[in-house]
Amino acid sequence: MIRDLKQWSDHQRWMLAAETGFACAYCQVIFGAAVRRPGREHIIVRMQVDHVRPWSWTGREDDLENCVAACQICNGLKQDDIFDSVINARRHLDRLWVRAGFVVEFIPTRSNFEDPDGWAREYARYLRSIGARMDAE
Repeated sequence: MIRDLKQWSDHQRWMLAAETGFACAYCQVIFGAAVRRPGREHIIVRMQVDHVRPWSWTGREDDLENCVAACQICNGLKQDDIFDSVINARRHLDRLWVRAGFVVEFIPTRSNFEDPDGWAREYARYLRSIGARMDAE
């Protein structure tokens, strides 16, 4: 059992992401997509491990049945809210995405998860096409 989510190996995170098709369990945006809010810089959607029911409520940080692959946007918007299912959390977060004005501007192809260099090339082409640059976070 994993006691500390920060100790998850890359392989374990990859397996969790694979369960949702390398997309956020809530917004269903593919990890690596570029998202933007009006008047703000692009955000690259990155995977985080989220507890469907906050572990502060369950007391079981290592309960893998309670963990999903979520993007940093949904994980931040969800906070410690409790939902009886991922579907109900998704409905709530969809409304928050719309209210915040998030727009998905670039979606990598799923095949690029088998070829990370392919994703990088595809994303670099996209950034050049819009005149943006990719900065380290």
